[in-house]
Amino acid sequence: MSPVVMSWLSETSPGQGSQVPNQGRSGRSRALVNTATGEVHELLEPEGEGAPRRSYAFGGRHGQFSFERVLAMLAADSGITGNEFRLFFYCGIMTYNGKGGATAVEAADFLGLTPQATRRMAKKLAEHKMLLVADVIGRTIKYRVTPHIVSSLSGREQSEEAAAYHLPTLPGRPAQRRRA
Repeated sequence: MSPVVMSWLSETSPGQGSQVPNQGRSGRSRALVNTATGEVHELLEPEGEGAPRRSYAFGGRHGQFSFERVLAMLAADSGITGNEFRLFFYCGIMTYNGKGGATAVEAADFLGLTPQATRRMAKKLAEHKMLLVADVIGRTIKYRVTPHIVSSLSGREQSEEAAAYHLPTLPGRPAQRRRA
């Protein structure tokens, strides 16, 4: 970046903790960042005392996932189909949505697949430690995702839980039959 552009940016761009003029009628300035709480203030505040502020509360529970492992799952040679990927993330959402995982029948109903196909996909993902068996009641198996890929736990809780399980592997491309 040229020195002219850098000096223009430094003159015109407010830095962290810089004072920005309040857009209201009071003419006061306020800090962009409250250094005590880490709260970032909006540049343009609504007019008047009772004006509603913008809400940044997104609905639902949030989780984190491993970019590296999800990208490996998406790769063409991963051996994971689109429906298996959909099943994986459905079980992931059900794992951290208070249900502790999902059965193949629940997933099949939601995803619009047959229970047999869903069981086969869940078994394949479980063999590669991408899905874990959460609970077995009779012949019904409830699957949950591995904390190595998806989690909504705190960092300490996630590392403790991940230490209890083997790292997942990718199935790879299925072997192609040779035509005689």
